Amino acid sequence: MLSKADPRHATSSAMSGKIDDRQALAAIVLWNSGLFDTLDISKTLSIGEDAVYRTLHAARHVVAGEPA
Repeated sequence: MLSKADPRHATSSAMSGKIDDRQALAAIVLWNSGLFDTLDISKTLSIGEDAVYRTLHAARHVVAGEPA
């Protein structure tokens, strides 16, 4: 899915930008707690909700042993 993304949008307002490793790990931990949704996580970590979604999507592929 991510490989089909339009690379022209990688730095546009269509995507909120990169998150660092600590933010990605925190997003996964918060999501797995079952207490937070993607909007809560994005507000807590001061990152875009789309970045949280992309991180969780990639993490699911890693857990399943699939390429992200």
